[in-house]
Amino acid sequence: MSKQLIFTSGLPRSCSTLLQNLLAQHPEVHATGTSLLHEFGYLARPIFETAEAKTMDRAVLEQMYFDYVRAGCENAYNSVTDRPIVADKCRSWIGHLDQLFKIWPDAKVLVPVRDIRGVLTSMEKKWRQHPTPFNGAEKQNPANWTTIEKRVNGWLSGPPIGIAIERLHDAMRFKDRIHFVHAEELAENPAQAMADVWKYLGMNAPAHNFENVDQYTHELDAGWPYGDHTIRPEVKPLPVEWNDYLGRNLAEQIRQKFEWVNDL
Repeated sequence: MSKQLIFTSGLPRSCSTLLQNLLAQHPEVHATGTSLLHEFGYLARPIFETAEAKTMDRAVLEQMYFDYVRAGCENAYNSVTDRPIVADKCRSWIGHLDQLFKIWPDAKVLVPVRDIRGVLTSMEKKWRQHPTPFNGAEKQNPANWTTIEKRVNGWLSGPPIGIAIERLHDAMRFKDRIHFVHAEELAENPAQAMADVWKYLGMNAPAHNFENVDQYTHELDAGWPYGDHTIRPEVKPLPVEWNDYLGRNLAEQIRQKFEWVNDL
């Protein structure tokens, strides 16, 4: 039986794993860790450049592609779970909302966001805890990774943070169709934040347990040491530590540049 899909896609280090595990407290919802479901449709896009495709009416071919992706995605979890609804998490969904809404005009998209100072503080904390491994940007040019200012610039200039912010900014075109979930609100007042989520989804809220959240999702940390997908059992407010880790001047510069994220 095909599944009803919910899409979770937003900023890194923004409590998306917590959100997924709270969604999974609903008995009808299967929530995923980082998923490759998006990639099935993405990898099929080169079909438009094949010799066979060029002999077809483009409108017919495009609709075939949409039908193919929709049917494949909606049936991909049939052998994984008996739950009828799947909350699929992938940061790439938000970068392809035009296509997503072509395929699923009534799609529900949850977008975890966080004060960018908090995102960068989380990255810096992970770097200080595990300073030995090379990441891609540091390996390419170690001299650009020697200060907090350089590391912040590196994170803002490339994946996973820079591209996620760009996608988020472009997604504002769809702000009336998607639902932003602020990490700070989710952590500080989870009952209200989740009530708003379920209202947006058009579903009745389950009896949430915010003091003992079971880890329903499991995934390997491909982005170690920056990724961390193990949640604390109890939902607690996020610490405000950016002045300590980033410094007041840099933190203020970041606030001014990305205040629009907090206003979503």
